[in-house]
Amino acid sequence: MSHPDHLPLTGSWRFAIDPEKIGETRGWSAADFDDSAWREVTVPHTWNVMPDHARYEGIAWYRRLFICPPEAKEAHLRLRFDAVFYLARVWLNGNYLGSHEGGYTPFEFNICDHVRPRTENVIAVQVDNARSTDRLPAHLYEGHSYGWNNYGGIVRDTKLLLTSRTFIAAQRVVAIPHLTGVDAADSASISVAVTLRNTSDKPFTGCLSAEILDDAGGQSAAVVSPTPSLYLGPGQTTVAPLEVNLSAPKLWHFDHPNLYRWSTRLLDTHGQEVNRDEVVFGVRKVELKENHFYLNGEPMRLAGLSRHANVPGYGLAETESIMTAEFDDLKRLNMVIGRPVHYPQHEYIYDTCDRKGILLSPELPAWQLTAGQMADEHMRQLARQQLAEMIAAAAHHACVWAWSVGNELESDTVAGRAYVHDMIAFVKSLDPTRPVSFASYHLLVGRPWGDATIHSDFVMMNQYFGTWHGPKDSLEPALDTVHLTWPDKPVFISEFGFAPHWEKIEGPAIIDSSQYYHIPEDASADSPEADAQRQNVIRDQMAVFRKKPYVAGAVFWDYRGGMGVVDDHGRPRPSWRTLHEEFAPLMIEAVDFSFPKEDQCKVNLYLRTRGPVDIDLPAYTLRNYRINWELSSPGGSRISTHGEIGLPVLSPGSSHKLTIKTTRPPKGYRFRLNVLRPTGFAAIEREFELP
Repeated sequence: MSHPDHLPLTGSWRFAIDPEKIGETRGWSAADFDDSAWREVTVPHTWNVMPDHARYEGIAWYRRLFICPPEAKEAHLRLRFDAVFYLARVWLNGNYLGSHEGGYTPFEFNICDHVRPRTENVIAVQVDNARSTDRLPAHLYEGHSYGWNNYGGIVRDTKLLLTSRTFIAAQRVVAIPHLTGVDAADSASISVAVTLRNTSDKPFTGCLSAEILDDAGGQSAAVVSPTPSLYLGPGQTTVAPLEVNLSAPKLWHFDHPNLYRWSTRLLDTHGQEVNRDEVVFGVRKVELKENHFYLNGEPMRLAGLSRHANVPGYGLAETESIMTAEFDDLKRLNMVIGRPVHYPQHEYIYDTCDRKGILLSPELPAWQLTAGQMADEHMRQLARQQLAEMIAAAAHHACVWAWSVGNELESDTVAGRAYVHDMIAFVKSLDPTRPVSFASYHLLVGRPWGDATIHSDFVMMNQYFGTWHGPKDSLEPALDTVHLTWPDKPVFISEFGFAPHWEKIEGPAIIDSSQYYHIPEDASADSPEADAQRQNVIRDQMAVFRKKPYVAGAVFWDYRGGMGVVDDHGRPRPSWRTLHEEFAPLMIEAVDFSFPKEDQCKVNLYLRTRGPVDIDLPAYTLRNYRINWELSSPGGSRISTHGEIGLPVLSPGSSHKLTIKTTRPPKGYRFRLNVLRPTGFAAIEREFELP
């Protein structure tokens, strides 16, 4: 992420809805407009969490005062919004700056000509979240729209960026390791495209220097010699390439998410620093070959969840503390790959997944588009705009391994196949280093040969057998048909799960309980009956996926809410534990206790990793895992003894026995153990009663 000097513009703003669309004609954008009667809100903000406006769709306004710091007089100034849902029109001191369409991607305006240094400035933002058939995400047709909350507002951070008049506008890092074995490399080629912009009325002459720093410790890992002299004329933008070889790189992996910082300095002819920009990146290699997923040279099969930004009281305007807590919980669920549905994510989420170790495939909010919408040139241009913004914002993140151009499209139509082909080609023109796909739905469970997945690098298959897609026992032949259609493409189950009372949306007239997951009509979505069926889906379908070596990954739908393993308020359901167990990369096969002497306790622990890769999921090599154990009272308030033991490297499908010798605890004490990942999250948690 770029880190220029900035003035945060989060916090207190004034807010008012404008259902009659009178705000612009009545001067709500003017610098001297009196907004004292407006409600005070905290930005980031969505008005749909306010009881009075929970279902409001239309136009609303935000206003804020700020004072520029003294250094702004000589700086280049940009007003940046990380996301406004959906259509934003922005004024500064009554001057119209422009508009932006799209609710999940960042945008900014040059405000040098309109800002007033050392005095009050007024920002006014008109926001329109009305649904429409020509917006993304799109209203599809009367009575049917996209399947998540239509949050309106300034939903992510806002800031004033201050730089020199000539500055580093962007950096794109590409890191390619030279693998010498599985999860090992002796070098990596690092290439960076540095976008430079001269906004002054004078030419600029200077050079660039760069350095790679270890992000954890700050030590220098490689230095780039200063470039030859650079010349930028007034108003000119150019892209300068930089390259360096990184020796013995520490590779990025979900179990050891090592990161580096690329730091670029723009220097003038006297060697003085004019501007500096840093980008955090990782070195890793993703390959799709022989219908398998490879990370750093290792074939593996992965599991995880989807997650919407829909915490009660916050919605899309979620705080960093909420995102941290939820992604910590996702890691406790053994999530190593996820589908960040159905829209570009908050920068903090990308950064969090970089650091915690979660692979993501960000997605364009093109949800269930019709053939007519995909053929419409306005919609196609809007898709290209949002794809370009998503890629520009997230391409340097190590966690981003692929891109998705949509979800559940009418992808068996001429327009659908053309749309997917063209959007994948467009994404590859912007980022040729990552695979691209989209999440397909009905066609992949019926006649996949007609589907636009033919243009994708891998299969993303949303499937709900046992509910919407048909009987339970149709899952296995459907998977085999998809594989026979594209035998070289790995299959990722991009959605599976259970929706209580699914049959009320779409289902057979008579439900055979032996072939469909079902709850009584009077049972609520939060009932034990509903979660019992959710647990059945998890166990049953993971068992099927495991038998299919071409299924490279499975993503459960979803984390929170009616279909989630936690309820709307974040309380874990019993299915949380089921998913945690099914997604664990190893299992405890047996534990036995003996007492060689009256004061001694001996624990034999028998572990087995899931695998081999062709018969189990998840399956990957475990490195630097450790056992944390303790003997403690039933409530855990008193600990008799404890310890930690490192595990050897464990390949998929391997067994390991270890013995713990300790003093015998008081009667009634229990043996607790955690198998910890290198990142500190518990892959397994167990408690045993001593004999």
